[in-house]
Amino acid sequence: MKILVVCQHYAPEPFRITEICEDLVNRGHEVVAVVGLPNYPSGIVPQEYRWFQRRRERIHGVEVRRCYEIGRRNTKLGLAVNYVSYMVSASWKALWMRRDYDVIYAYSTSPVLMSLPAALLRCFTRKKLVIYVLDIWPACLAAMGVYDGSILYAFMKRVSKWIYRKADLLLISSKRFRQYLSTVHGIDVLQENYLPQFADAPFDSLPQKTSQETLRLVFAGNIGRVQGVQTLLHSANILRDEDIHWYFLGDGSDYKACVALMKELHLEEKVTFYGRRPLMEMPSFYAMADAMLVSMRDDISVNDTLPGKVQSYMAAGKPILGSIAGETADIVREAACGLCAPPEEPQAFAQVVREFKASPQKEQMGKNAKAYSDMHFSKKGHMDKLETLLLSMTCKEG
Repeated sequence: MKILVVCQHYAPEPFRITEICEDLVNRGHEVVAVVGLPNYPSGIVPQEYRWFQRRRERIHGVEVRRCYEIGRRNTKLGLAVNYVSYMVSASWKALWMRRDYDVIYAYSTSPVLMSLPAALLRCFTRKKLVIYVLDIWPACLAAMGVYDGSILYAFMKRVSKWIYRKADLLLISSKRFRQYLSTVHGIDVLQENYLPQFADAPFDSLPQKTSQETLRLVFAGNIGRVQGVQTLLHSANILRDEDIHWYFLGDGSDYKACVALMKELHLEEKVTFYGRRPLMEMPSFYAMADAMLVSMRDDISVNDTLPGKVQSYMAAGKPILGSIAGETADIVREAACGLCAPPEEPQAFAQVVREFKASPQKEQMGKNAKAYSDMHFSKKGHMDKLETLLLSMTCKEG
């Protein structure tokens, strides 16, 4: 089977689509990926990719076709220019490529516009289209301060509906997406088309955790506007007299603001920001953690999403403490692997931390997380199901 993959992001950017493409190649399939220029999250395109360099390369068996893209900037206009530049460039490139592939697979993170080139191909070819929905649109606009009733929201609602309806198969990464797609877009998605993300790193041999009195809480991932990391910092301030240390790994649009808030609250002795760290260093941070942290703003677009970090936390066998609602809170409760407070409520989350600190079930929560991950979030399970579904599309006539 020859698969055309459409996604704005690819290695060296830290997205799972790279692993997916390489795994499909290892399973004997041919994969061509139409992607953008690497610049996430810094917005800086590496020198070796400028001036039309490395526009075509083969990486671990995957044929990568890179499209022109203007580096992202942490402003609404800067992000819009970045997204539109890839959309236009990828649409042009895809329409002029050889059409000898069997199926189109769109890996659809935000914004939904990155899947528009794939939807256009579905119009101009008889090839089946599979879209994997990781962020739901236009709900995600609310997290950016664009709400229902605005001209932009109405426009993106029409665009989103058109793109989703072009798919022969919609796969969803969150169970809650089913209701949204049905209510907002009139699209019914079968329950069996739920395909959660897999953990993005192996954690089979974590270093042995040393005994300690200090409770160590670790946040790992993007520190952007929707993550609501400020809530965790205000909770740390409430608990400043407790024997707790908070570690934050990652970068993003709100990183500087969060560091500034830490200094404003005089939490330097209780909170450490490490910035973005190499993947190879992550096991040591996970190993020292008593629990992993996840937080999001209180918004439907993020409540309905299951952040990818949750799968990694669970695969590492770590309890989860969340300032979050929706799908993540449902999973944590179902797996009995941690505690959650409503989002954007520092007092409530501080109480959750207190409860966890006093709980004799910490070790069992970690075991529950690992067991749930092995059953529901394994990479093999994800890839087996994806491969089967892609193959089923090649057996159907256009």
